[in-house]
Amino acid sequence: MRNSIAFSDNVEQMKWDDFHFDVMPVNTLPPLEDPEDIDNSFTFCDALLDAFKEASGKKVIKLLFITPEDISSSKFHGIAFLEGKEIFTAEIENTSLFKEWFSVIDERTNRKETITSKVYFFGANSFSSQPVSNFKDDQVFKKTGAFISDHIPNAFIAEKLAKEKADFIAPFIQLEVKSNFEKVVQQFVLLIHSKGLTIIPPKNNDAIYAEFESASGYPFPTIIKEFLTLHNGVQNSAIMGAEKIFQEWKEWQRVYNDWTQEELLDTYSTNEGKTLLMYTTPYWIPFFDMQNGNFLAFDFAPDTKGTAGQIIRFGADQEIGYIQADSLELFLEQLMDDEGDIEDYEWFRSE
Repeated sequence: MRNSIAFSDNVEQMKWDDFHFDVMPVNTLPPLEDPEDIDNSFTFCDALLDAFKEASGKKVIKLLFITPEDISSSKFHGIAFLEGKEIFTAEIENTSLFKEWFSVIDERTNRKETITSKVYFFGANSFSSQPVSNFKDDQVFKKTGAFISDHIPNAFIAEKLAKEKADFIAPFIQLEVKSNFEKVVQQFVLLIHSKGLTIIPPKNNDAIYAEFESASGYPFPTIIKEFLTLHNGVQNSAIMGAEKIFQEWKEWQRVYNDWTQEELLDTYSTNEGKTLLMYTTPYWIPFFDMQNGNFLAFDFAPDTKGTAGQIIRFGADQEIGYIQADSLELFLEQLMDDEGDIEDYEWFRSE
């Protein structure tokens, strides 16, 4: 299929005329029923993604949809990034139904903006656009290969991105933790007794630990294994058992895998220099659920002023990790203190 080429470093040198833009029909658009429907943009986006999937025979990861200055008579083009690291290019058949849909979703129509070519960026649940003039040196229509290379999805360079993240975090990894387990036991027993809590009895978690090691590439930390010999969660509290710990770790691992190192690193925020300025890492293992996507975690990749096994706050409402306690035993002491900040997170939940 001449419209499809394998992505490689050579693509960056290609010009517009080096790509084939054969006319492609779009049979995936439904009749336009309500021009005011707020979901029209995503319906249009999904229809184009499906049309390119039908034409190429492969799943579309991302689509660059390029509009002309004269939307009534000129040509629309699409550059699709396909699974298998292929680029598929086509001119979109400009039918009356297509024009009707585009006139509804195009912001120029409603805002009466000066007519200009635009690039729309379509993906699963994503929809955005920029004027072609935003791209320097008329990059879209002249240095097209460079334009494509600048907008490749992360899936195309997954190995490179994974290496960047691995290289960044490697100097900080510390899996060996100094811990006073006798002190942890004393504090935990006192906590359970004084708060009137009920532990869920501990169990054999060897299968979970093996699955964790297979997924993470490092052994399940001893300090957490020891802690889980005392419980498998605590009823009506934020303290999690082994299955929930692994489940939440996997959810955050997906975030880490999907984001680039640049996206994960927040150089605008500050902390005490004990935790990395990261949104998440595979070496933060959540064990305490503060609800709404926020957690306390054991940190096995502390920053230069931090300590392996320290307890940190991170999650949906945190730009980076923040220190909560320097150790598990100190954290358990915090839970005993009704005046402690941890009480703000409602770690105890009534039925």
